[in-house]
Amino acid sequence: MDSGQTTRPQNSRASSYDMLQRYGGHPQQFDVDPDLVKKSKVVRLYTWLINVSLVTRWILFIVPVLGLLWIPGILGITAYKDTRFLSVKLIWWSIWLSVIWGGWWAALLVARILPHFLRFTIGVVAIGLRKYFDWLMALHRYVAFLAWGITVNVSFVPIILNNRDKSVLSDSQESALTLLQRIVVAGMICSIVLIGEKLAIQVIAQNFHERSYAERIADQKGAVRVLVTLYRNSSEQADRSDTLRDPRPNQVNAQAQARRFFKTALKGVREVAQSTTTVLGNVASEIAGTQVLQPNSPESIVLNALGSANKTRLLARRIFYSFKQPKADSLYPEDFAPLFHDRDASDAAFTLFDKDMNGDANREEVEMACMECHREQLSIANSMKDLDSAVGRLDNILMTLYYVIAVIIFAVAVDAKLSTLVTGFGTIVLGLSWLIGGSLQEVLTSIIFLFVKHPYDVGDRVDIDSDQFTVKEIRLLSTVFISVSKGCVIQAPHSVLNTKYIANIRRSPQMSEPFTMEVSYATTFEQVEKLRDQMLAFVKDQRRDFMSAFDVSIVDIPEQGKMILSTSIKYKSNFQQGALKSKRKNMWICALKQALSDCKIYGPSGDPAAPAGVQQVTMVPYEPPAEAGHQRAPTLEEPLIPRGNYNLADKNAVIADDSLDVYDERDELHMTNPRPTMPRPRVGPSGPAMPQMPMPGPQQMGQVPRTTGVTTPAGGYETIEMGPPSGSAGYR
Repeated sequence: MDSGQTTRPQNSRASSYDMLQRYGGHPQQFDVDPDLVKKSKVVRLYTWLINVSLVTRWILFIVPVLGLLWIPGILGITAYKDTRFLSVKLIWWSIWLSVIWGGWWAALLVARILPHFLRFTIGVVAIGLRKYFDWLMALHRYVAFLAWGITVNVSFVPIILNNRDKSVLSDSQESALTLLQRIVVAGMICSIVLIGEKLAIQVIAQNFHERSYAERIADQKGAVRVLVTLYRNSSEQADRSDTLRDPRPNQVNAQAQARRFFKTALKGVREVAQSTTTVLGNVASEIAGTQVLQPNSPESIVLNALGSANKTRLLARRIFYSFKQPKADSLYPEDFAPLFHDRDASDAAFTLFDKDMNGDANREEVEMACMECHREQLSIANSMKDLDSAVGRLDNILMTLYYVIAVIIFAVAVDAKLSTLVTGFGTIVLGLSWLIGGSLQEVLTSIIFLFVKHPYDVGDRVDIDSDQFTVKEIRLLSTVFISVSKGCVIQAPHSVLNTKYIANIRRSPQMSEPFTMEVSYATTFEQVEKLRDQMLAFVKDQRRDFMSAFDVSIVDIPEQGKMILSTSIKYKSNFQQGALKSKRKNMWICALKQALSDCKIYGPSGDPAAPAGVQQVTMVPYEPPAEAGHQRAPTLEEPLIPRGNYNLADKNAVIADDSLDVYDERDELHMTNPRPTMPRPRVGPSGPAMPQMPMPGPQQMGQVPRTTGVTTPAGGYETIEMGPPSGSAGYR
């Protein structure tokens, strides 16, 4: 995408709040009763002239009115040479009125041509200025209105005031001319305020669209180009009925043929307009010139398919089966290599489908990638439509304020006392403040929330107050959500949402979910370590869905009755697609269940399939344990403590802490074998990283004391004697 090009598309909705749109508009705006066209040749000629081009239409607008304005001037030259109006001859009034009427159309013409001229001259060298030239294109009518107001004000003094006859000028006439001059100056000031308001709206809208959607639009355009290239080189699958079919020529209905006929005729009209005059022909081309896609072109077919979820899946399957090798189950980068001009473009196109970067893409991945393009296209279109509507409502609010300012300006111009006017206006505002004060505060809060913070777009999945919602519609003062759990529609005001923590799932990177389980207190470290190894092998095998990381943490052993283990499900994507997240979670939990069974890790109640234990009873009369053959208590020949070298977590768990990853280094942190990427070691804020010191081995640490002797006195209890460890002088 060109850095200087406007990312906001031309939206027809902008015309709803464009007060100057009607002048010099499109030919389709001028409709004539067809019955009158059939009955009158004059009406047919008028209809043809007003719709044939901008040149003939402007001639019909300008020349007849100029003829009417010059009637007083012609009479002042011929029959009424000494006739004056406000001590000024009629010829000068006709000249000034001609400047007023012709000046508007001249200013409008210059305002339309100037941005194109600047873009293709200065914009070729200074690319960064193209954005401002685009602003001039969008605001050309208001620029023309400002230039017209300045022209009328400047021309009033030399044409009217300097040609007044002071010998016949009375005080009332002098006051009338002064009042007329003040009104002209007030009109120029109002034009300055108006273009300031429109420029503010344009800056808010365009900067907001560039900040929010420029990157998304560029990515979407790149994805569409890849799909168009693949579709253009694909072929129909005769043995399959679930792929997108090519439209046959006989399938194009008569309505489409009629549209193509009129488009061809319109193209001929544009060529006629361009041959009439170069400058005005360029303007006519700018008015009606849009890229028209044929119904059976690859671009049109792909865009039409992306507008439907069903057609998107058909398109994905057509692409998959067209480029898949006969005995292969997936697509590979070399399958796309002949379709693109270089290897980088081919790899970039394959990355669109290979989200897990494992070197292949099966049919499910191709369908998911195409469905993401489909949802992204709908999300961008609906978000920009809703936000353009919000911009239009904001413009209406500011225009209401503009009308109030314009009334004040004209009131001051007609010699009203400013102090009295301000006092009266302030009294009215103060009296209504109790009624509109809260509404104005809500509007201001909503504007800041929507255009400055902008926490979500249409189609985003968000979490608010532990509830999950999907954004359905964005308005100026509120947002319409769909509850994920209930399915109902909820409308929330922006003034309330402004105080909430909003978690945007779509904008989030790869997400994880905590998982806690309770196991038996008798679970050993060897079993937990075996569980981690088995689950780590599972997530590495399923690297399309999960990150290749699995760690186990022992959270607590409450009352020594059970052991609480904690781990995390590290997904390969976020939770925007709830069904995909549920599918992956179910697969992960089933794998964990099987791993727990293989490692013989049971719940707090122990092995449910274990045989029943021996029930101990007390015999009456009581027999001493020695006489009853009571066995000796077990000795502590093997200590029940960890031996060491247990890998319940990844060896880089501290370094690769996802909670501290604010620099998007997740892929680098989870590399199996980190590779040097710089000739010098990286230096952090606190200095260079210290080398890792080796941990002392078992031979460097004191061993656990061994049991040297056990005696059992007649009393029934044991005496254990502890000796010093080997290689030690003993304990003090």
